Amino acid sequence: MMMIPQRFSRPAACAATIFLAAMACSSSAQEDRPRNRFDHDILVETFGFDETTPASVEFEHLYQGCPARDCIPSIDEPRYVDAEKAAEFMAEDELIMAMDYRGHQRAWPVRILDFHEIVNDSFDGEPVAITWCPLCGSGVAFERRVNGKTVELGVSGVLHDSDLVMYDRATESLWQQITGEAIMGPALGSVLTQVPVTMTTWGKWRDAHPDTVVLSIETGFDMDYGTDRRYAEYEASDQLAFPAARRDLSVHPKSVVFGFNIGEVDLAVMESSLDEADGSLEREVNGENLTIKRRPDGTVIATDDAGNTYHSNRVFWFAWFNFHPGTIRI
Repeated sequence: MMMIPQRFSRPAACAATIFLAAMACSSSAQEDRPRNRFDHDILVETFGFDETTPASVEFEHLYQGCPARDCIPSIDEPRYVDAEKAAEFMAEDELIMAMDYRGHQRAWPVRILDFHEIVNDSFDGEPVAITWCPLCGSGVAFERRVNGKTVELGVSGVLHDSDLVMYDRATESLWQQITGEAIMGPALGSVLTQVPVTMTTWGKWRDAHPDTVVLSIETGFDMDYGTDRRYAEYEASDQLAFPAARRDLSVHPKSVVFGFNIGEVDLAVMESSLDEADGSLEREVNGENLTIKRRPDGTVIATDDAGNTYHSNRVFWFAWFNFHPGTIRI
């Protein structure tokens, strides 16, 4: 099987260039794009999958986004610096993913995640994957366990409904990033357990968690992470890089929402609605009174009358709607 070595930087840079070039195409043009435009077919030649492989998605809907598996290299040996050191390369308003888990506070600059998308980490021996899909604006963290065994996650090189498709290096199953579901391979039908993660600004997180550590720019890869987000132009556009099966164009597709799964109800709270309400909303949703709040560190939670707390995932509207078409939006 063909696999790009983890510490090569130039293949990753070339793959990113191809990825960004694909985003220049209009969504209408993308609807008719072939599944694979590259000489090497990752699904067939690397994973050994084809149209007859059992899957929960259609084979032709798995679009290849780069030349080879791991073309966007995961960070498997993360290094961290303290908040004082991070001030040398972090801006106050910089977007981060962050976790307060098992007594540890950690932050991952999205500016770095744009180049890697997955960090294989652990907290006191508990294996966790930090995952970021820049095309969907979705940050999700998972326990790195498949059938009770610890695994590493990597970037497969294919996408489904414009969302990152991950793979695990033990079973070589394919996993949908937003849902955590195994969509093809030996683990088909399994679902990774989510771990609550926050998407916020560096300044808010640091002020609330002064003892936090931050992913270092010394990642082990020879890359220039710059000071600006490489996907800024894409996020401002109403176009998608790859097709999504379901679309709701009543609001800008890249509008940021905080998605909740509350029992049988899917709920999307628009970031703009929280901003207008100074970070606190009260709504009746499917007969349940909910209070949605943004904590000082940027974490967005919902609480019901019984005191149950629900955590959210930050994601673009088009992606949340695509995977939760029956969602309520406020």
